[in-house]
Amino acid sequence: MLSALPKANVTRVYAASVLLLAFVFIMAESYILYLTKNGYRMTSSNQWQIQGVQEAVTSSITTYMVYNVLFILAQVYIIFLCVEALAHQNTIQIIAVVVFYFVCQVYTATRYISFYVLPSISARIFTRDSNMQMMQIGVMTMYAIALVSLVVLSYKLKKDVGWSVFKRLGADISLHRAYMWRQCLVILLKIDIYFIGSYLVQMTALILKDDDIETWLQITVCIPFCIVVIVGAFYALFGEHRHLMVFVCACMVVSLGYFVFKIVRVCNPDIVNRPGDPYADSRPFLMITIAACMLLIILTIVASVKCVQNFDSGLKEAIAYEKMRIRHQKMYAVDAHDEAETAGSAKIARERFALD
Repeated sequence: MLSALPKANVTRVYAASVLLLAFVFIMAESYILYLTKNGYRMTSSNQWQIQGVQEAVTSSITTYMVYNVLFILAQVYIIFLCVEALAHQNTIQIIAVVVFYFVCQVYTATRYISFYVLPSISARIFTRDSNMQMMQIGVMTMYAIALVSLVVLSYKLKKDVGWSVFKRLGADISLHRAYMWRQCLVILLKIDIYFIGSYLVQMTALILKDDDIETWLQITVCIPFCIVVIVGAFYALFGEHRHLMVFVCACMVVSLGYFVFKIVRVCNPDIVNRPGDPYADSRPFLMITIAACMLLIILTIVASVKCVQNFDSGLKEAIAYEKMRIRHQKMYAVDAHDEAETAGSAKIARERFALD
């Protein structure tokens, strides 16, 4: 995939920027993870040795450490999205990387509020940890700088990538519109994978207990259901299977009802700020994740409906032809002169696959 990256200067700067930012954020989050674990270990006040308080603090530290790991995995996933977007010259996915950074900024701001603005009892062990506070402020500042930088680079990339798509698909407006919705659905499904996976990790690792029937329902029903729906959506999209895509949309609508049920459970006034509250430290993060999942599912349903309307429009055949042409170039080492000579026949072939 790396060999397929375009050679333009803006592309190289964009790729280098994402890789550098990912390295910086991974190092920063790793250090915050170390400070979290070390702060808990160094706490020797007698009040933490009370059994009930000790258990609550242990649970809280585990929560914060799990979110640190999720932040690190988010950077790894961003690298994957960036490299793939550049390799396939996907404008929408390039923009999605910027949106992903914005969501990460929201998470880091929520973490700072949970530690220093509205801290829980267990989070107060970090109120005097200046290193932790400065690191969290530094991470939020770096995300803000990263957002501005990537917005500028993405705008410049959009022009070059948009022209390459025009050259591949020709000037047919309906074909371009169908391709745009196809790309929207692809990137939405990719982002769904991270956020729904993040939600399942949070629920399984932090909230549910071994003796809770919901834990086993989560493992045996929810996880397989999510895998089947996402895989089915990709298969239905690439194969243009209309009935399967309709079934996938129906499953997504059902999942929205599940998330509404979880919001009611998480915000139940009978457990909020009460002893034994299972969502005490994870509630703000979990609510952001649920909100993100619901928004993504709604957008995925909309994009799926649009793609179903565009099935049998000639896009599948046009994409297949383009892949065949690229394979032909690689196999027979077709040079630029040969490509120019066959441009007329390529244009005729593309127009055959497009709707009038």
